[in-house]
Amino acid sequence: MNDILTRLAHFPRDYYLLVRSGLFAHAAYSRCHFKTALLCFLALPHYLMFGEAAGLRPNAFFDPDFFARQSGTRRLIDYFDDQKLWGHPTSPYFDSRWYIEKHAAELATNENPLRHFLLTGFDRGYDPAPCFDMQFFRRAIARDHADRKNYAYEYFCEVDDPPVNIAELEKRETEFYASIELETLKRSARPERRFLVFIQSGRDFVPAYNFQGANFDILINYYDASTRVPDEADYVFRQKGTKVTAVRKILETSPDLLLAYDAVLFLDDDVTISQVEIETLFQTLDERRLDLLQASLSEESSCFFPVLKQPSAGKGLRPISAIEIMMPVISRRALAECGWVFKENISGWGIDTLLSAEVRKRFGNTIALLGDIVCVHAREVDLKDGAFYQFLRRHGIEPTIEAGKVAMKFDINDKMSAVHFLEPHEAG
Repeated sequence: MNDILTRLAHFPRDYYLLVRSGLFAHAAYSRCHFKTALLCFLALPHYLMFGEAAGLRPNAFFDPDFFARQSGTRRLIDYFDDQKLWGHPTSPYFDSRWYIEKHAAELATNENPLRHFLLTGFDRGYDPAPCFDMQFFRRAIARDHADRKNYAYEYFCEVDDPPVNIAELEKRETEFYASIELETLKRSARPERRFLVFIQSGRDFVPAYNFQGANFDILINYYDASTRVPDEADYVFRQKGTKVTAVRKILETSPDLLLAYDAVLFLDDDVTISQVEIETLFQTLDERRLDLLQASLSEESSCFFPVLKQPSAGKGLRPISAIEIMMPVISRRALAECGWVFKENISGWGIDTLLSAEVRKRFGNTIALLGDIVCVHAREVDLKDGAFYQFLRRHGIEPTIEAGKVAMKFDINDKMSAVHFLEPHEAG
């Protein structure tokens, strides 16, 4: 009761000063805690009366609980008002003293460093702390958000211990990869055929095509606890990771396995395709001397690049700038020279555009889409509640950030515009 009376007594002055300070993120606070921006006029009153005591952030870079451990007070107004407190970091992502030293020439006399950062430094791309790479935040974390400052608030509220630089993200990726094991359940002595279908599969997978009489060998990699070994399969592995980590593991531990084939189709188990269609893909890649090839997708299918879907995909063989990770056919030489791309993340997001860029760099425009084959990818991509994405999130892996990291690190475009059909002069 005494605390509430104290807050009421301080309310008029605190409200007035914080409104003038520019330190309070009214809209972001409202969206995050009221689930609507329409109540932003109530955000600051709520923060002063209840939110600050509950540890809610007034902006993305001030954490009341964190600041209290450093300074003895959790009040934003104390930090704003008392220059002696400016030597304390306000969150893991804003180091006041470091920022003052870094930008001493720009800070006016007695100018609060966090205020300078929020009103000026953020838009100029200044790093708020040694650990925080603003370029990484802009290009990997918040790249699809126009209002990055408000998104920073929502991001820090929603994500526990987020990576804020490339090194931090890659450390998590390395730890994830080191924690998984590839178990061999079955392995043939030598290839029977020229082509291989690599199926990233769950225990319930039942192929829509017949293994018998195919012109390709079969490799199944289970991502769950399955121990089933189909007689028709030539190789069976189990690895509780991802498609990308499985490909990487095999390339690192048994490169001769994949590279023994003229081409490999890396197929997700939720893609519907027939044996004849698979054989047609291999035959087309072989005859046309392509390095990357994929089928088109039905109109109702789920995918990131709409250009791959019918009817826009059209018919026939069409030169294209890139393929998608769910079902690429990759030539032996592309896998041998560009297989290192599978080391660049865990989720696979962005790996397809990186692979395509590297293939174009080495071999020219040897990438195409075959519109005569129309596959179905019925399973929706559920980034929030999907089991696969929840599994990654438990390991600190966010696919969209991984894709942004790849795009930033290799300076490639991985947005929807990255995949487009090439004009005849571009296709060479």
